[in-house]
Amino acid sequence: MAERIKTGIPGFDQIIQGGLIRNSVNLLSGGTGTGKTIFCLQFLFNGAKEFNEKGVYLSFEESVEDLKSDAAELGLNFDSVANKVKIIHIPLHNITSVSSLLKDEISEFKPKRLVIDSLSAIAMPMEDDFERRKEINMVKEALKNMDCTSILVSEAPSEGGMGTESIGEFSRFGIEEFMCDSLIVLYYAGIGGESDRA
Repeated sequence: MAERIKTGIPGFDQIIQGGLIRNSVNLLSGGTGTGKTIFCLQFLFNGAKEFNEKGVYLSFEESVEDLKSDAAELGLNFDSVANKVKIIHIPLHNITSVSSLLKDEISEFKPKRLVIDSLSAIAMPMEDDFERRKEINMVKEALKNMDCTSILVSEAPSEGGMGTESIGEFSRFGIEEFMCDSLIVLYYAGIGGESDRA
């Protein structure tokens, strides 16, 4: 039976048989405002605080200050785990290959948990689906060789407003979910006439 690592996110580990499979590459999909960033911040913070595991948050969009501010609003003080969690912001125009970045910048730190936010941003500059598949596959192989459990964030297409995803569409290009080990989808669900995250 595959070894699993707990995310520490309340209620989540119970519904996925105890946690994410160790050394797996997991796609986290959802529309704007569904909680993708919160999920990832909790995954890394809990890993450091509760399970003594190093983590890296690699952001191509939000700044380090913004991510720490978002986390602080949830009571997650990343300064208290600064020796175990690195939050790195790199504008996409500053890199040529994400897989090379992973090998050069992050492998030395040896994280057990890694977040890449977002896969959509990495794939967008590619000319076609073949190039996107190639880049995503190179990223996946690099992650597997690093012996860490990773979450790749994907912005899902949405219709009719914030967080209302099109049925069956989990990624911007429709290929990302087929290249990862598992798919986690966050969305807004109408429960008893109210909108709630699920």
